[in-house]
Amino acid sequence: MDGRGDLSRVRAPSLGTRSLAAWLALALAGCFTPAAEQQRGDDEAKQVEQEMGLLREPALSAYVRAVGAKLTAVSDKPEGPWQFDVVDRPEPNAFALPGGHVYVTRGLLVLTNSEDELAGVLGHEIAHVTARHSTKRMGAAVLTAPLTIASGIAGMAVGIVSPALGNAVAGTGDLISEGLVLAPYSREQEHEADELGQTLAARAGYDPAALPRFLQTLDRDLALLAGQKQRSSFLDSHPLTPDRVARTEERARQLTRAAASPIAGARAAFLARLDGLVVGEDPAQGVFAGRAFLQPALDVALDFPAGWKTRNTNEAAGAISPAQDALVALKVAATDSSLAQVLAKVAAEQSDLDFARFEVGGLKAARTSLSGRGQLVEVTLIEYGRDVYAVVGKCAESAAKQYSPAFRATAASFRALSAKERGSIRESRLRVRAARAGETPAAIGERTGSSWDAAHVAVANEVAVGARLDAGWPVKLALPQAYTPRGR
Repeated sequence: MDGRGDLSRVRAPSLGTRSLAAWLALALAGCFTPAAEQQRGDDEAKQVEQEMGLLREPALSAYVRAVGAKLTAVSDKPEGPWQFDVVDRPEPNAFALPGGHVYVTRGLLVLTNSEDELAGVLGHEIAHVTARHSTKRMGAAVLTAPLTIASGIAGMAVGIVSPALGNAVAGTGDLISEGLVLAPYSREQEHEADELGQTLAARAGYDPAALPRFLQTLDRDLALLAGQKQRSSFLDSHPLTPDRVARTEERARQLTRAAASPIAGARAAFLARLDGLVVGEDPAQGVFAGRAFLQPALDVALDFPAGWKTRNTNEAAGAISPAQDALVALKVAATDSSLAQVLAKVAAEQSDLDFARFEVGGLKAARTSLSGRGQLVEVTLIEYGRDVYAVVGKCAESAAKQYSPAFRATAASFRALSAKERGSIRESRLRVRAARAGETPAAIGERTGSSWDAAHVAVANEVAVGARLDAGWPVKLALPQAYTPRGR
């Protein structure tokens, strides 16, 4: 749950329920006009910003857009409209939406080692747009949407009439549902995007061989996660087929690179653009310390039920019961508002709701329950500072006696973040350090106190684990530090 309104996990963009029926009809009919594609892309772009969140680093974002502009200027659609943004997520990923919205994650930037590689990825995504692969892929994915939307607790419909209260509950279902994930591109689409993207890169003066080189880096990075929790990756939706690297390497040898100057051509100049990026999860989006959720950007903390699986999204932070038949979540219900104002608005919209008034740690609170279709939603509203928070519990109505105590205990634990809790929050940021002559990735990692092990240092810098580095060679490292609310 992000105090900045950014998404704290990455996934392929989901389809809003407001436009689902219309988009499904278009998908079934196979009818996507340019205007419809642009509107769909614009709608999804708003959702990406709301749910995924964009990186609030103006200089780095402007740099990515400048590289994108060099590529689109030599594309088949130079007039655009094009928009390039960095998604504030740790997973290495990139995707495009119809109409010209192209995204890379900060996790992907952490793994890049040159402007050529960044251009290779952006060119590949631009190609997906100009070849209309993004539209076709969204069409394929939306055909399965009714099953996704109707499944599990995420599909609860409890007949909430009040928009004010509905906003307090909205988004908590994402804690269970993965949402609508776009289908992977086909092998033919990937080959076409590789070829078109490499051609764009060469036309813009970039090394077309940078794309296969970066694909290998992504594959090495994915291999480091063997046996660990699965995360989203560029290779999930852009499969690395056995011959893909060889094909792109051969394609690169056939292309003539235009005479053009990059924006940040030298390794040191490029890495300087990345210096200070948060590596891994961003504490500003909230962190879990055991069953406690600590949100430094909002200055709040809360304890979830012991033994429940915790999860954090942009909309809410919460926990799912071991049987996956209940969830309890924390989210911001209203900003710049008091509890009295929220309750007055709810009463004006739905006068038959009863709220029990009480206090949580000296803070004003109110609780109500809603039921329908055999399901129960219990909402506790808590006023803190200038905002109103909601602790939302969901379960089957028949399980209310079993889970209601856990919902209420969670709400009762709501508190201001203590100095000790705040001091315990750590983060890692990407820093560039000069290697000493003959130093290995393990040695420089140990010398600098990097939170990456030798294998991660090697992969992030595209060298072998046992490589002997030249003196002064710029090395990317993830260096731990106390959480820094502002600046880099």
